[in-house]
Amino acid sequence: MKIITTILAVFFSSILFAQKIDTDYSNNKKRAIKFEFFSPLTGNSTFGYESYIKDWISWEAKVGFIGLGLDPDEVNPSGFFIKGGPKFKLNPDFVTDDLKGSHLLGGKYIRPEIAFAQYSEDIYTFGSGSSTETFREDFTSIAFLITYGRQYILANVMTLDYHIGLGYGYVSSKEGRYNYGYSNGNTDFPVAISAGFTIGVLLK
Repeated sequence: MKIITTILAVFFSSILFAQKIDTDYSNNKKRAIKFEFFSPLTGNSTFGYESYIKDWISWEAKVGFIGLGLDPDEVNPSGFFIKGGPKFKLNPDFVTDDLKGSHLLGGKYIRPEIAFAQYSEDIYTFGSGSSTETFREDFTSIAFLITYGRQYILANVMTLDYHIGLGYGYVSSKEGRYNYGYSNGNTDFPVAISAGFTIGVLLK
């Protein structure tokens, strides 16, 4: 009898809990434009766009302008990269004080994404004595990543997002290198990784 009473209590408690959850998302802004906050420090400037689809699914795409940023290695990079994919929210978050449902674009997520980069850099070689020679080399890279992250929504106005990705990649140089939006290992260890922190503005 005690077991049945306990089960019924849990059942009715869950019903009351569900009824208190605010699922009215009509005022949520469902698009966002973003900027990778630290990207200029690594030789590029990366911008993104996210749009809500339905049922806690959105899609996100990014484009990076290689060379539009600092050049710490003095290799004069130029080119671009793109990456994007669907964004699956892992579970809805709730505000703890009144159980108000969180924003449609907020919370933890998994994003499978494809990345592609095409760019060129100055390559320095040592000649006779102390002289150096410079030539231009082109690079092409592609990667498939599974990215985990969390996005915070501030007052239905601003987004903050941190993420890290892991997957497989290829680069034409056959050697591991940083491709501005992600890093690739060499042909013997073709692992790709990425990480970032974005800030954004929500749009209707």
